[in-house]
Amino acid sequence: MTTLFFIRHGETPSNSLHVRQGVHIDDYLNTQGILQIEKIVPIVKELKLDVLITSYLHRAEESAALLNQKLEKPLPVIHDFRLHERDFGSLTGKKMEEWDKLLPGHAEFERLQTYDYRPYGGENTEDVRQRSLTAILDLITNNPDKRVGIITHNGVIRLLLFHFPEMPRIYRGKDTTKDIANTDIYEWEITDGKIANIKSLIKG
Repeated sequence: MTTLFFIRHGETPSNSLHVRQGVHIDDYLNTQGILQIEKIVPIVKELKLDVLITSYLHRAEESAALLNQKLEKPLPVIHDFRLHERDFGSLTGKKMEEWDKLLPGHAEFERLQTYDYRPYGGENTEDVRQRSLTAILDLITNNPDKRVGIITHNGVIRLLLFHFPEMPRIYRGKDTTKDIANTDIYEWEITDGKIANIKSLIKG
């Protein structure tokens, strides 16, 4: 059985200011984010991972690199662009108050996974679903019976929890005001049934 561990990256300056980064703001971690990653090192060691997967965005890459530096034996690190954050288009870099004015009801659209940022030059739910789930299906196929750490983003984890709400959180990041906090860790054991469910959500 392949087991996937989804880890949200550590905090960035934009996270601390409640600014949406998406893919066009490519922050590194702030001091708090580095400390958050250091705090989960003992937990990650206990997970006995075989490989680390990360998006190409700096906040995910840096989180993976910091974790790897603290492990007794560094893990192979594989990048996959399909696991990056959602593209918010011209809404990128705006604070929540601005989002509330420009896109009323955006929080509910996210909760129901019905958002559509294409009018702003970004992605919609279907775009993110297709790229994320095809990446995960490839990871499962290429890593049979392994324990895989995936350093990714709020939007990818939120999508997965919407479709697979039984995926348990095994570590809670410090910021309890967020439903998906920086450095939250979720564990997902992949069975044949879950593979069939993933495939059913992927077009063609």
